[in-house]
Amino acid sequence: MHRLLAFLSAALTVSATFITNDTTGIPSSFEYIIIGGGTAGLAVANRLSVNHSVLVIERGTDQRDDENINNPLIATAGFPPNICHGLGSMPPQVGSNGTKLRVQPVQFGNCLGGGSSINAMQGSRPTLAGMNALEALGNPGWGWDDFLPYMQRSETFTPPNAQQIERGASFNASVHGFSGPVGVSFPDPFLVPQVHSAAKETAESVYGVTPTQDMGDGFSGGHVGSMYYHIHFNETLQTQRRSSSAWSFLYPESQQRSNLIVLTEHIVNTIMTTNASTDGNITATGVTLLPSAGGDMLTLSVTREVIVSAGSVFSPGVLQRSGIGNSSLLQSLGISPVLDLPGVGSNFQDQVLLVNVSFPVSDAFQSDPNVTVNAPTLGLITAHATANEAFGDQGTQMISSAVRNSTSAADQVIASGGIVNAQSMELQVNVIANAYEIDHPLMELLFTVGVTLRLWAQSALPLSRGSVYINTTDPFSFPVVDAQYLTIDSDIEIFTRAARRLGLAASTPPFSDLINSTASAALGLPAVNASDDAWRTWALDHYSPAVHFIGSNSMMPHEVGGVVSPELLVYGTTNIRVVDASIMPLGIFPHCTLGLYGVAEKAADMILQTASKADPISLPSP
Repeated sequence: MHRLLAFLSAALTVSATFITNDTTGIPSSFEYIIIGGGTAGLAVANRLSVNHSVLVIERGTDQRDDENINNPLIATAGFPPNICHGLGSMPPQVGSNGTKLRVQPVQFGNCLGGGSSINAMQGSRPTLAGMNALEALGNPGWGWDDFLPYMQRSETFTPPNAQQIERGASFNASVHGFSGPVGVSFPDPFLVPQVHSAAKETAESVYGVTPTQDMGDGFSGGHVGSMYYHIHFNETLQTQRRSSSAWSFLYPESQQRSNLIVLTEHIVNTIMTTNASTDGNITATGVTLLPSAGGDMLTLSVTREVIVSAGSVFSPGVLQRSGIGNSSLLQSLGISPVLDLPGVGSNFQDQVLLVNVSFPVSDAFQSDPNVTVNAPTLGLITAHATANEAFGDQGTQMISSAVRNSTSAADQVIASGGIVNAQSMELQVNVIANAYEIDHPLMELLFTVGVTLRLWAQSALPLSRGSVYINTTDPFSFPVVDAQYLTIDSDIEIFTRAARRLGLAASTPPFSDLINSTASAALGLPAVNASDDAWRTWALDHYSPAVHFIGSNSMMPHEVGGVVSPELLVYGTTNIRVVDASIMPLGIFPHCTLGLYGVAEKAADMILQTASKADPISLPSP
């Protein structure tokens, strides 16, 4: 009792957020319990805890002082291992001979900030075509015009300075925010302008894309531009720092909340629920949790909502262990189904990436006294090609037709657990085909600069669907994560073309003038004019996960396998929401973080609107 009173007194005195890995003295009940202190979870917690009591439960650690996380230049040097880099694996994925040979990693953020603490910090946003596709999937209120204000709300954008503008940076002020917690800016200094210029010219030549003022204005299809990052300039340290969710919404003095407790190094086992009411819905009353290192189970109560924000890899397991999911799976594990929701864990997806294409710099470029390439730098040129730009004048028609014909693979995808019924496949392929027809990017080509010059190629809207499910009731066991990469013909066709265009970019001046003339051969790249089979083999042998995991609790209509409504409420519940990347049913976020901040802001608005109209749940007397 004395410790509890001391804790409450201290919290009230400093009005500070309380971060701890010790449950001793923590209150037994909160208005909101958020499962996961990652990208979206901490943002939502920040907004709700202004006037409500909030507990965040994070499986990972508090790494606020880790330079491998906070220093953007260290991160871009090759993602050095640290305690926040969680790693699992998935069943073997497709290889070049059509069999499942490639063992792919499952990476995740295992500290406060989640993925935003370990990613490449790229400041990508969805497009108008992408957000409108999300709305057309059955999600009113999620189109571009509705969503842009939420991305703006989260952001403090720093316009480029004179040097950055001279070296190619540009922006459109009307699409940015200037008073939010998340710092977004171009790198400073803007190094190696020769690479920026060469990359833009090469992208224009290879794709026919045109320069754009701002790659985040919603119209990036068919464009190339300099990319900003979620980084900010720290006045105290006089250096750039990563704008993780933790360093945007949790740690800064201006973001302290006396109503917020963050409990690290604990894993939620289950969400406790009532029996179904007369309307058939269940209500969450609390959670059970355990220390990540093992120990006794603890039960905490909730009086308003439980918000699942553990990410696409772990959020399905929280629901499944709680009896919410495919009833056949649950019964096979000895779990009594509380809510039969077959879509939990299905529709899981990830973009595919060719990332390890790194070219030694030419001797002439290396010896230029005006060039600095002996240290890692931040600097990225991004090109978004449409179907016509990637495949020629008939490209959109060809890709649209190939995507629509993918409905023939529905039985295959159902059998692998990727979708719940053929209706889901039909709805998704039509929405994706329609998006391509109004110039949603088909693929992304990225030029990065550091000790070497690197080219990345990434797919945009994959159709291949996988699943995430538990195979034990043990909350410490890693789930079965199966992305089913490149198992749909149209995905392979698009990715093969992305690989070929990567090779073409590497051999096209002025970018090719900057790299060693033997670099492509040394890397084993096929000749630019090699057959499609040669490029397909190379692509299937060299692809990597983009680690943009989404979809495993998709926001779609219930009848096609959706898990959450447009209000992010789990179907069949009154007060369980999911707020993380798992709700995104389509790969419309080229890189997830800035989009997820928008999701979190929109979710917080909806949650607070509900709170303004409803009283807290009455808990039974102990």
